Amino acid sequence: MSRSIVMALWGKVARPAMLHGDPSDQARILPPCSMPRMYALYAWGNFISEVGLDRRPAWLDPAVLRGEQQVIDESLMIGDTDTLLVDGPNTLFEIDDDDKNLVPGSELIGRDLSGVTWRVSRIRAATDGTREDALRIVAAAEEDGDYSEEDERHEYNSVPVGEIVTLWEDDHGQWTLALVEL
Repeated sequence: MSRSIVMALWGKVARPAMLHGDPSDQARILPPCSMPRMYALYAWGNFISEVGLDRRPAWLDPAVLRGEQQVIDESLMIGDTDTLLVDGPNTLFEIDDDDKNLVPGSELIGRDLSGVTWRVSRIRAATDGTREDALRIVAAAEEDGDYSEEDERHEYNSVPVGEIVTLWEDDHGQWTLALVEL
């Protein structure tokens, strides 16, 4: 962007603020910047409960909940794809059968869950936060299985963070994938 365009934009942003403030505040006014949109991919479905994947003790390892370690499990696959890498701190857990108030893994660090019913409800795939990286995982799953994109959004957001952009479901009812804009 040329200096003249930047200065023109700067003037449109800074001038109104400068009219009403202390002249010393002028140096603190910054031009607007557009933050890149962040995306996440969540996965859930019957499969994780049918194989007992949702209650494996490895999910509660503090290193997993902090994002320092992965849950390594050969069952943690969507179809015949590679093992799904997990964002442990942002994976959502159901505590005491309360599926309306899901808790991110990061909030479980140090929490005593003995005597409490818990399970993984929504697995967040480890991505770089871009839409493209999330779609890369979906493309690999689509190559292997019978997934179809949902034409209509659900009336409710089945992932209690961000906004669902697109949902995919496999034809066997085992997995649902949701691309979420954070």
